[in-house]
Amino acid sequence: MDIADAVTTEYVDVNPGTRVGKLRGIFDEDQTLEGIVVRGEGKFDGLVTRKELVSSHHDPDQKAQSVVRNPPKVSQDEDVRETARLMVENEFKLLPVFDGDRFVGVVTADDLLEMVHENLAALDVSDVYTQDVVSVEPDTEIGEVIHVVRTHKFTRVPVVDGTDAVGMISLYDLVEFTTRELNQEQGGNANNAQDSFGGGVSKSQGRTHGGWGERSGSQAKLLALPARDVMNSPCATIGLDAGLDEALGEMNEYGYSSLIVVPDDFESPSGIVTTTDLLRALTWTGEEEVADVQVFGVTLLDDLDRGDIADRVDEIDGKYEKMDILEANVRFHKHKERHRGTPLIQCTVRLFTDEGIFSGTGEEYGARAAFKKAANIAEENALENKKRASPRNQTTNEGERERAASLVEWWTANET
Repeated sequence: MDIADAVTTEYVDVNPGTRVGKLRGIFDEDQTLEGIVVRGEGKFDGLVTRKELVSSHHDPDQKAQSVVRNPPKVSQDEDVRETARLMVENEFKLLPVFDGDRFVGVVTADDLLEMVHENLAALDVSDVYTQDVVSVEPDTEIGEVIHVVRTHKFTRVPVVDGTDAVGMISLYDLVEFTTRELNQEQGGNANNAQDSFGGGVSKSQGRTHGGWGERSGSQAKLLALPARDVMNSPCATIGLDAGLDEALGEMNEYGYSSLIVVPDDFESPSGIVTTTDLLRALTWTGEEEVADVQVFGVTLLDDLDRGDIADRVDEIDGKYEKMDILEANVRFHKHKERHRGTPLIQCTVRLFTDEGIFSGTGEEYGARAAFKKAANIAEENALENKKRASPRNQTTNEGERERAASLVEWWTANET
């Protein structure tokens, strides 16, 4: 099945000279917007993503061309699975679509998932959800929440009160809240509209702040505020046995990109399921003999390729007859430090096996060296058999495999 029916010409675009302050204002005005197309002189220059703007500090007077990213390009007849894989591995929820060299529109994660909505029933939440998620309490200080986000590289954290899921805090919530509160004494007026990041915006996109009262204070006081002041509440929950089609329906109904997973009534939350998890489900091929390998940060693979990574995972899998690797997640992150032009790379390898989750992290100059170190550590941990409950263990159940196989049959029946 190709993506033709999911391609749209409804997108936000700006020219390369647009100020970052205005870009932030656009994102601030539309909380569902994941990316802005940058076009100059009639040609596609790249995308500016929400994640890029909120995870790094940028001067409001910087130009769009300085924060633009180059996403993978797809054609209108690209396969749904390949498009989903490109989104997951490159961490984009919007990709440009081309007809030859001509830019014709975009495909978004939401539109892609909606196109296959009813077929997602082939898998359950238990097949794809993320279990090893750290939660916080309503009284947890925001400073600690930020520490959790940075340490675990999460983009969202559930808020749990006893056994009840009461809210969700995203990376975007934290940045918007802390920036707004630290600048609230500035006030605002209708003639000089600003977004919550202090960047000027056009009159049609502007939102004014007429004064915020006396709650402002030092940064230390701000970080001591409780999580309940930031969290989105109420939150939406879903059970382990719910189909992915039901999960997508819940997300669409509430306008959320994630749901908190609660196994049964009166039980504590056990994880979250996100739109990225749903996209990952679309990339699954059903080849049980080969571990499913997901690579994040593929643009950093200058001296390494996906084949090398898959071969190393298969090598680890082949060494241990009593353990099967069901899935491997490999994530690369670049630091600013360099040595003779080669960037310092952090690589994390997570192996989801029928014996538990085993992970390893390594930092070296260059992706190959970083991956080698991380893979070795993950292999050592597997050898020492440090067991933890795996969110993918359910796939070893025959019933789960049958449901997964039905998804593969659907793909095969709908190939064009």
